[in-house]
Amino acid sequence: MGNLKFYLLTDTHYFEESLGAEGKAYEEYMKTEAFYLKESSTINKAVFKKLKEDKETEIIIIPGDLSKDGEYESHKSLIKELNELKESGKKIFVLTAGHDYNEFGRSYKNDEFVPVKGTEFKELYDLYYEFGYKEALSVDEETLSYVAEITPEVRLLALNCDSKNETKGTIDERLLNWAKEQLDNAQKVGARVIAMCHYPIIPSVPVFDLVGDAHVKNWREIATFLADNGVELVLTGHMHIQSINEFVTEKGNKLYDICTATTVGTPGKYRKIEISEAGEMKVKSLPVCDFPIPDEFSSCEEFFDWRFKYSVKNKINKILEGGSGVVKILKKFGKKILNSIKLKTLARLLFIKIDKSLKNIKLMDFAGEIATAIFKGDMPYTESTPEYDAISKALKRVSFILKKIEPKLSKNGVKIDLTDMLLNTIGNNKGYSDNNAVINLKG
Repeated sequence: MGNLKFYLLTDTHYFEESLGAEGKAYEEYMKTEAFYLKESSTINKAVFKKLKEDKETEIIIIPGDLSKDGEYESHKSLIKELNELKESGKKIFVLTAGHDYNEFGRSYKNDEFVPVKGTEFKELYDLYYEFGYKEALSVDEETLSYVAEITPEVRLLALNCDSKNETKGTIDERLLNWAKEQLDNAQKVGARVIAMCHYPIIPSVPVFDLVGDAHVKNWREIATFLADNGVELVLTGHMHIQSINEFVTEKGNKLYDICTATTVGTPGKYRKIEISEAGEMKVKSLPVCDFPIPDEFSSCEEFFDWRFKYSVKNKINKILEGGSGVVKILKKFGKKILNSIKLKTLARLLFIKIDKSLKNIKLMDFAGEIATAIFKGDMPYTESTPEYDAISKALKRVSFILKKIEPKLSKNGVKIDLTDMLLNTIGNNKGYSDNNAVINLKG
């Protein structure tokens, strides 16, 4: 495919701060939001500044969720930044997604939600015409999917699986037929094709296979279609996670899915990818760090991690609120227990032994650490760690429950082993890093 270098960033969730981000309504909303809203423009501008400084890499790819929630002014402000990138010599290819169209946008002022001008899906083509559509060899007008030449040897197939609210995460037969035509045309002229899609094609971690909104619908069918039609690489986002996964079809063709985290939340990463003519792909993850952080945080990593853990805790607690009568009493009791119980107490209840380094950790804090590690990629809790040992023992203790659940989760001939799925979610057993990897494509 010739030498190819590009930057990959996604889920910028750009919010125009002047719309308003303050007051009680904003503070209440941010209790359960895992990424930063008010600071998003500052964070993204810092990333764009870094991209401008690299004079050797021209191509930038952004697979969707460009704005916070489709606010028209957020789009306009982001496009201003993208135009400055373009003027610095960059070639930018974007894909829109569900957060980019919303007829009724909102801001946060005077302790209330304030309606602002939103963006309709049909407006996105004109708004982002300069960033992919202008160079497109073909556009599917219904979904705003497109194919464009990013180098003389390589084409980018941008598949929009998030163009309709009622069918989010869907690549239907009609769109596949359009994509097949584009792939056949590329094959005729000897062009290689890489793809981008907002939703991951391959679940980022094993347990996400059970979460319908964590990957495209019928993901095995879509992965097989792409791999068997010559696509070896797809660039994705949506899940705000760092992951690299592979899928091998029955014909032996392989697809790699590189999912990248949001720029405005933990772990705050974007990527630089280089593919040699021989097909060696080098993936390097870069930190989003060059922006001011509050004094109470020692690093941008701590700044990002705090928001993620804070939101996870509040989401769990919110589930345990409300109701009436006995339900309300039980929820209140459950919330108190969940926020106070330590792992040593839980271990005693399950009749298991855990490492002393874990005993005084609160269950809620432990869950936050595990979740954060999963989203950062390169999950560290392998068989040699106390965390893996504790979770493995706990799963064995409740295996009789899991065995009853597994048949209900097993569909389309795919049998689910929940213990194996969960343990392979907390520990990376793939043999390569989710953040920095060298992978051999066919070339």
